[in-house]
Amino acid sequence: MFLCSCDQCRQITGSAFASNLFIAAERFEWLSGSNEIAAYKMPRRNISKSFCRVCGSGVPWASGDGSRMVVPAGSLCAEPKVAEKFRTFVSEQPSWSSCLDQVEACEGLPP
Repeated sequence: MFLCSCDQCRQITGSAFASNLFIAAERFEWLSGSNEIAAYKMPRRNISKSFCRVCGSGVPWASGDGSRMVVPAGSLCAEPKVAEKFRTFVSEQPSWSSCLDQVEACEGLPP
């Protein structure tokens, strides 16, 4: 799992970082709904955003060279089995997200 804080991942997700899993393209198979996927390729960048036209959820997309599928971790219905975790491009991380483990945690919305 890659937690990427690069400028382009932050812009395309609207968050402090993108949480993505990578899998070899030949090991990935759409079970249904692939005809409802739209994709946006960021100009002059090697990044895309794919989403479901029906519900708007982020869905997997092919890497620039097509060798891997990039799977948004939050799009999965179950907890993925993750072998390794990496935080990438931390030099581009916004200052407000550098100490999130120290922010008060709430089970739902704060009172």
